Amino acid sequence: MLGGNSRSRTHQRHVLGATAGACAALAVLGLTAVPAAADDVPDFRPDQWALASIGAQEAWDTSQGQGVTVALPGVSVDEDHPDLRDNLVVDTEFGDNGGDTDTGTALGALVVGHGHGMDADGGVLGVAPRSGLLVLPTGDGGPAEAIDHALGQGAQVVLLPDEVQQDEDLQAATASAARSGTLVVAPAGGEADPNVLAVGGVDEEGVLLPDSPPSASIELLAPGAALSTAGPDMGQTDVTGTPYAAAVVAGSAALLTSEYPQLSTDQLRAALVEGSQQGTGGLPSLYLPSAVAQASGDAQDIPLIDDNLVEDDSPAVPVWMWFALVGVVLALIVIGLVLWVRRTTKDPYGVAAERQEEDQRIAAERAEQARAEERPSRRKGGRRRKK
Repeated sequence: MLGGNSRSRTHQRHVLGATAGACAALAVLGLTAVPAAADDVPDFRPDQWALASIGAQEAWDTSQGQGVTVALPGVSVDEDHPDLRDNLVVDTEFGDNGGDTDTGTALGALVVGHGHGMDADGGVLGVAPRSGLLVLPTGDGGPAEAIDHALGQGAQVVLLPDEVQQDEDLQAATASAARSGTLVVAPAGGEADPNVLAVGGVDEEGVLLPDSPPSASIELLAPGAALSTAGPDMGQTDVTGTPYAAAVVAGSAALLTSEYPQLSTDQLRAALVEGSQQGTGGLPSLYLPSAVAQASGDAQDIPLIDDNLVEDDSPAVPVWMWFALVGVVLALIVIGLVLWVRRTTKDPYGVAAERQEEDQRIAAERAEQARAEERPSRRKGGRRRKK
């Protein structure tokens, strides 16, 4: 448990109408094949009130978080859970993945859960079901080094499972994340950090959670009570607490980042906070359709590639070098033409070959005549006898 947050019993019931719920979820995700739901696999997606509350299905029309990595330092996770499998990478650089995996599994599925095996047989969905999750267990250590490591791995969003504490290393890491364009999301109630988006949780009626931190420490509200997510024993469970509300916001940040990667950290944060609805106590409450609209307006005048960076990184070629290059090319062309002409015009009618053959014949005749002249002539008659 995190910060006194409670987790209710694991679901053991089957949900009626699982096939219809699965079909609706698949239609949202743009899938076409819908196999029949297995009788022994409950489908909890129709019960995920948080997705409807924040308007996730409307945002899925344009983005489901593809191409974005969300880092989750400081927890362990069930790598084999069917609602997370294939969307998950566990990096044990700073600690082993083991022990209590309930919290990390629940948080991860709220961000990137893709349903039970991605085959419509049940399970739960996260806010960004096509994003990747980078889990970084840290053992007894702090998350600062893990955050820096995640930045090096290309994480665009970081979800902290606990409130931010007074820690110079951690604040330096979150500042580095902000400079690199990575949004850090955490439960509200800890040390104020300008580089961290502090999230508070509400129930289905929009009421703050019983153990909610002071309103002054909350920058954005999100669903945080009775959230259906991945649970122990390959199953599902309901969770309540501000860390889980922060997970919903992290998934939302992944959706916006996937659709508008050119936004800065401040613009992404403003889209989530200012593009929201008014919640309890006048606090902003997460609503993705209006957040997407604000992000779209901010991004329309920002090119995906900075032309200034391209010019700086690509120095101009001097004019003399262009002339030299053209001269070399022309010289090679001329040389090639000369060689081709010489090859094609050399003895085109075979005269040289005939002349060589005639010379060889005459030389052979002369040689034969010379050999004949050198042969000794025989004398006529025999030897004269002595008397």
